[in-house]
Amino acid sequence: MSVVYIHIGLPKTGTTHLQDRLWRNRDLALDASGLLYPGNVISDHFHAAVHLQPERYLDWVDPAFAKTWPTLLGQIRAWPQTSLLSHELYSTATPAHIATLMSDLSFADEVHVIATVRDLARQLPSVWQENVKNQRRATFDEFVANVRAYVDPADPTAGRPDVEEPFWEFQDYIRILGQWAEHVGPERVHVVTVPQVRVEGDGLWERFLGALDVDPAALTIPVPSLNSSLSSSQAEFLRRLNSRLQPSDVEWRRYERVIKGQVIGEILFDAPSGTPLGLSTAQREWAGGKATEMAEAVRVAGYRVSGSLDDLTVGARAVGDAEPPSDHDVLDVALDTLAEMVKKAPLPKVGPRWQTRAMNIVRRARRRVAGLRASA
Repeated sequence: MSVVYIHIGLPKTGTTHLQDRLWRNRDLALDASGLLYPGNVISDHFHAAVHLQPERYLDWVDPAFAKTWPTLLGQIRAWPQTSLLSHELYSTATPAHIATLMSDLSFADEVHVIATVRDLARQLPSVWQENVKNQRRATFDEFVANVRAYVDPADPTAGRPDVEEPFWEFQDYIRILGQWAEHVGPERVHVVTVPQVRVEGDGLWERFLGALDVDPAALTIPVPSLNSSLSSSQAEFLRRLNSRLQPSDVEWRRYERVIKGQVIGEILFDAPSGTPLGLSTAQREWAGGKATEMAEAVRVAGYRVSGSLDDLTVGARAVGDAEPPSDHDVLDVALDTLAEMVKKAPLPKVGPRWQTRAMNIVRRARRRVAGLRASA
């Protein structure tokens, strides 16, 4: 029987780790469980997701990859068992986009949707950090206030709803899952919760494969565990730096290579770091109420849950540092980062060697002439 699973994210719920591990183990998954993770390169899943939504991701829709989705579709159509598509950008698909995708997959006997979901106490700081890593300048308090404004516009403590903050476009899993459920049915919607406490054999990887009915024991190729979180002082240093590196000052290609690639990827991630910034007491109270409301909506909808809905609630234990870093801590990060950049920077270019030799010859000639004049 032909069954297709579509993993729609959400962003910042371990999707990159899952996708990397799936890709490395795709041959083992095919042999052991009949699971096809299609594509010729891992980025094919990204191109399929953005080409489904060209008006949403216009900057990323490259005509050179226009044939990627037909190729993926052909591989899935030819496989008589289970196939999996995975990219977090499917989370922004509109009902019209979903209808188009369902039409393309109409040959399948069943289509299921999987969403990996994490509680707001961890998700809010994580998404804010990701924004900062992508040239955004809002403080964490401003970010949370603007997130609240979209769901509580009458709340006097909320921010301005006119501020462009697309958090809920990617993270409102009740609305997102509801849209997909209209096409595949709630019984074929799977919610995989990100564990709040790590227990051997019950991690995100095991829960995700459980939703696919795949035995993780056969998928033995590991992936490196990469640190992708900044401490509160590192994130604040980067946020302040962004105010001096806006698009009018530095093009995205340079920001991506120098800041994301070198400053973040090679220096900040490798530096000793402290605790990430977390929610304040008041923010935790609001997030806790909202998280409980959303978890209850999942239960009422009747979606299949891999893990526990308790993982979607905001517990009593604080996550992250509620106190913002001091200016002294931010300065230390800035100086440490600058020092590492000096150590890693290529030496300044010098003139061609032949030019240096020629200048030395000229200088020696001048000295000889000066010497002859002095002795005359």
